[in-house]
Amino acid sequence: MNQAAISPIQQVKHSRPQLQHADSILSSSAGYLSEYASDASSSQSARGYETPPSRVSTPTHRQMQESEMTLPQRPQAAVPAPLTVRQSANHYGRPLDALGNGHLSPPTPGVDDTPYIRFALEQLTFDEELAGRGRHSSELIDYPQSQQTAHQQPVQSTPTQHQKQRQPPQRPIQFPRASSEQRRAKTGEIMLLPSDPPRDRHQLGFVPTPLRLISLGPLVLLCLLMIAALIFSNIYALTNHGLYDYDNNFTPRYFVFEYLPPILGMIIVFWLFVVQAAIYRIAPYFTMSSKRPSSKRDGILHTTPITPANFVLPDWRFFKLGEPMIGAVLTGFWLTNWTIPLLSCLYGTQWFTNVGTPRFRWTPVQGLGWFIAFLYLITIAALIYCMIRFRRRNSALMWDPTCLADLIILFQRSNILPDYVRSETKEDLAAEMHPRYSRLGYWTTNQSPDFFYAVGEANQPYLELSTSSDKYANEKMDSSRSSRESQEGLRNSQASSFARMLHSPWVRHRWCPWYLKDSAILAWAITAVLLLVAFLAVSFVNRAVQRGFSPMLPSTTQSNGFSPANFLYSFLPSLLGMFLFLAWQPIDVYFRAVQAYANLSEHDGATARRSILLSYNAQLPGIVSLRAVMNRDWKVAYFSLVSVMAATIPVLAGGVFTALLFANGEVWMTASFPGYIALCVFLAIYALSYLIIWPTRFRYLPHSINTVAGNLSFLYASRLLKDSSIRNIRTKADFIARLDGRVGTGLTGDGRRAGRRTEKQSDQESRYGFGIYTGVDGKEHLGIDRMQRPGSGENLVVTSRQSR
Repeated sequence: MNQAAISPIQQVKHSRPQLQHADSILSSSAGYLSEYASDASSSQSARGYETPPSRVSTPTHRQMQESEMTLPQRPQAAVPAPLTVRQSANHYGRPLDALGNGHLSPPTPGVDDTPYIRFALEQLTFDEELAGRGRHSSELIDYPQSQQTAHQQPVQSTPTQHQKQRQPPQRPIQFPRASSEQRRAKTGEIMLLPSDPPRDRHQLGFVPTPLRLISLGPLVLLCLLMIAALIFSNIYALTNHGLYDYDNNFTPRYFVFEYLPPILGMIIVFWLFVVQAAIYRIAPYFTMSSKRPSSKRDGILHTTPITPANFVLPDWRFFKLGEPMIGAVLTGFWLTNWTIPLLSCLYGTQWFTNVGTPRFRWTPVQGLGWFIAFLYLITIAALIYCMIRFRRRNSALMWDPTCLADLIILFQRSNILPDYVRSETKEDLAAEMHPRYSRLGYWTTNQSPDFFYAVGEANQPYLELSTSSDKYANEKMDSSRSSRESQEGLRNSQASSFARMLHSPWVRHRWCPWYLKDSAILAWAITAVLLLVAFLAVSFVNRAVQRGFSPMLPSTTQSNGFSPANFLYSFLPSLLGMFLFLAWQPIDVYFRAVQAYANLSEHDGATARRSILLSYNAQLPGIVSLRAVMNRDWKVAYFSLVSVMAATIPVLAGGVFTALLFANGEVWMTASFPGYIALCVFLAIYALSYLIIWPTRFRYLPHSINTVAGNLSFLYASRLLKDSSIRNIRTKADFIARLDGRVGTGLTGDGRRAGRRTEKQSDQESRYGFGIYTGVDGKEHLGIDRMQRPGSGENLVVTSRQSR
């Protein structure tokens, strides 16, 4: 090795690590490399940095000699991939000229070049990590540390026996995050910093009404009353030879024992439906409101469901999402659904001979009574947990996020919107989106003292979509493509593919739930009609129900009140009816959720109250039909009415049959004819309703809207998020007025003038559409935006009806 080539390295100036600005990454890397090379030549123990492979650009020899740039600190926002530090026994005495662009000396035997290459790769990938790629980078490739063999000789010194032995690798270390001020000094980016709510701002802590103590308390009390009634009924029947005498199957007493218990149980079931809808609606926001760090926040926006699905089968997805207690609560609520068939067969008749005149008396089934009481205890425990979990102190909500418009307030200044670039055409967002550690609350930035309310990721850059869309769209580009031309070609190919998907009718009308596919609807309709015809035929041919039929089971009531015949002909019909009732609920939920998009897809769009402000899934079952009629959403009104009407099927089916002893000594199953006629009518309406559940093509969407991300993908590029007229909102009423475009309108004067003014205002209300529009980045997107700008008569959104 030439000694003259080594001498310049020994004269390089050493200094303490400090931060200096460099004109380019090239000079920064050169200065860092010169200091590193000087330390490597004089240190007894050198450290090799392992980094992912990337593009290599070798600095010039002059820059490396003149630069005094020392090791820079890591930025705070970018979380780099861990660098494995290995202790090396040999001394690295390679001349610095070997790294320049000039004379390339041949490799020196016995000298390992790996540390220098690793370091150069680390510096050249520095900018990419600043852009946020380090957060999603994969694990590092473990480059093998070359070892000296026995015949290889070192250049400057001979290693000892201890140095020849390779030391075990140390655990990967994490570089400490730099402060936001240091990162701003390096990159000039705006960083989102979490902040406590200021005193002059709206205090957070909103809890939806169904989850407040004022609503959960009466529900717990109702469950306690049911338990008390069941216990009293069991104990009183044992000590008093039954409850009451049996008179007939169409009297008020028959109604009390056969129909009233399941009716009370159905009230609890509907109440729990409202509670569950609120839990689904706010579960992701409560998780993001927590101040305790938890891995359950990763990907919460595109994995946590926001529409109820705990009907026929229990919804156990929350167990997989890191919320086992919510999963247990929903399982307890699901078990409560099946109390209806049990309540239908709770009471029967028993022949008593030791109460004076022998006669039939109403008596409860002892085992069923205690089991139903146990199920209601589980329901009470689940409700108590809801009281504890969903408190004001655990909430960072400003109001109840019930509609699409609420996403504007939550995400209009969010720093996670660039993740949603081109997501509106993706079919499975959970597989495409990167996990984000999201937080809901107040924020500030490192460049402004202003406070604002949003969902975001702490200590990460805030980038405008217009300047960051290309960067984030190419984030998944293969790192092995080192040529700029190939990257540009791939980028153009992706843009062209996205444009074709935007205008593709197949992509636009691709998704609906599996149970509303054409084949599924056809199967439901045919099955429902055939079963209805068979049921009516068996019921009324030869007057089988009126005359009665043999139970084909023992009908004698045991001492504990159990009769096999009464149990079978009460429990089984009610169980089938409960299945029909629960099977209709997902259909109702889907039409409620998708109706806003159907109205937005109309030729001229829709007003805010009929589109982005619709909140059918957050309203009570009976109120939904009335609101839908007022909004002329006829399908939603009818399907919601059917969902309530279907509750009568398990109630009537479980109480319509009873065993009677006739004069000839035979026991026959007879029906309460008024209740049976009502059951036939409701079954006919239910079965024929399957013939009209076909969703129109405007209720089909590119992907599911069962998560926050599914809805946000249609809003991330909308100009609504940048609309200055809906910034700094304090109340929901103010927000609704601004979306309607009726801010500042007076309502004084007589009734007739006020009515005319209201009609004129309804014609001038802002309209919104769902279709192809030009987003804030100047590119075409599929989503939601205003149909027209103030003072312009041209539609800015091309809906599906317009493109036909």
